[in-house]
Amino acid sequence: MRARPSLTLSICLLAAAAAVLGLLRAGDPAPTADAASDASAGGDAIDIAGFAFSAPPTTAGGTTIDVTNSDGAAHTLTARDGSFDTGLLSGGDRGTFTTPLAPGTYEFFCELHPSMTGTLIVG
Repeated sequence: MRARPSLTLSICLLAAAAAVLGLLRAGDPAPTADAASDASAGGDAIDIAGFAFSAPPTTAGGTTIDVTNSDGAAHTLTARDGSFDTGLLSGGDRGTFTTPLAPGTYEFFCELHPSMTGTLIVG
């Protein structure tokens, strides 16, 4: 008599297949170098395109930053210290976050694609 795979095993196999397909569609995104520009060059906005963040503006504390995900894949823009986070932005979505009040340098990344990084300077 032939054994049937358990429901749990079947679900795990389907999840693994979906993950592999997602990686194949996403390709191999290159890491983004940390960069900053002054606010007049980039405005108070960050664009996500090609699995990379555009150079974030140097900005004042308490500023609202607009984030546009121009990729087909979902992304987040999340501070490593937890001080800001856009939440999940699907392809084509827009979100915002407010910069911390304290001046400093804030590293951020995408929770789904940790090789995507950037640095925000609050002056």
